[in-house]
Amino acid sequence: MSRILFILHMPPPVHGAAMVGQYIHDSKLIHSEFDCQYINLATAAGLEDVGKFKIKKLFSFYRLLRQIRHSVQSMKPQLVYVTPNAQGGPFYKDFVVVMMLKRMGCRIVAHYHNKGVASRQDRWLDNQLYRRFFKGIKVILLGETLYQDIKKYVRREDVYICPNGIPE
Repeated sequence: MSRILFILHMPPPVHGAAMVGQYIHDSKLIHSEFDCQYINLATAAGLEDVGKFKIKKLFSFYRLLRQIRHSVQSMKPQLVYVTPNAQGGPFYKDFVVVMMLKRMGCRIVAHYHNKGVASRQDRWLDNQLYRRFFKGIKVILLGETLYQDIKKYVRREDVYICPNGIPE
């Protein structure tokens, strides 16, 4: 059975990407097909913390990196699924996570639940980081129209379209 490490947002706080993370975590189909391990990517304790810098988040981030490193070393996953943010401080945090996974030799698929890459691609630093971030990974998007947001960095053959929503 293939081993997948899921590094994703899960509630709390409750938002779209976190709810999808919870659906993946609770999926009987996924558990019947794969050996799964889950790590919550969120460093925000609640909605009031989202998008704000707090010292407490630095400690949470350090613990997150240690947990990821330990899981990769012990589980040796065939694939790592990540739900990164597209821009700003949360992207920089996720950039560090993905670069660590790449250095550890992991195959990575990034599932984007938001857009914003194209809005920052003209900034020199962000452009350099996006180039490194997207190199050698596969990307899942919610719809074909979202490809425009990342097309500067990702070839179309490295993109999968998976329209998902709320389960019945």
